[in-house]
Amino acid sequence: MPMHTPGAPQTLHLFGDVVRAEALHYTELFAEKPFVPALLLYCSNGAYRILSPGEDHPGSYVAEGPLSAERVRVNFISWPSEDWNRNVAFHVLDFDRTTGGFTQRLRLPGDPEPRHQAGRHTEVTDLGAWDADTTWETAEPLLHETFEALARG
Repeated sequence: MPMHTPGAPQTLHLFGDVVRAEALHYTELFAEKPFVPALLLYCSNGAYRILSPGEDHPGSYVAEGPLSAERVRVNFISWPSEDWNRNVAFHVLDFDRTTGGFTQRLRLPGDPEPRHQAGRHTEVTDLGAWDADTTWETAEPLLHETFEALARG
């Protein structure tokens, strides 16, 4: 049986397997995005999703080194979503695994000034495999203690 029938609509598979999950706790926020906890899902094909109580947006990432490195910079371009008024955003996050901290620079189209954010993070490893269909509502109860620990510092 053929995988695709000529002329039939094709489903575009945008997300690869989730290869890393990172719980974030923001201590400095961009005022228009006041969501302190977040879950960042990295996929094998360079796609990502970030989930929080008020956001769910996908995009693409390029890491400047292995994601597991003690210090790594990751460049993110969000895909057009309702979270960004059907536009894109560019984020650069610098993760320091020795301190558990991260910094973030956000650039919005047409805005000459970057927005700065920062916080704490930890890799989520003990909950089995995540997938790209994970939602905040399904993830948060499983990660509640992790987010509480990040909030305490």
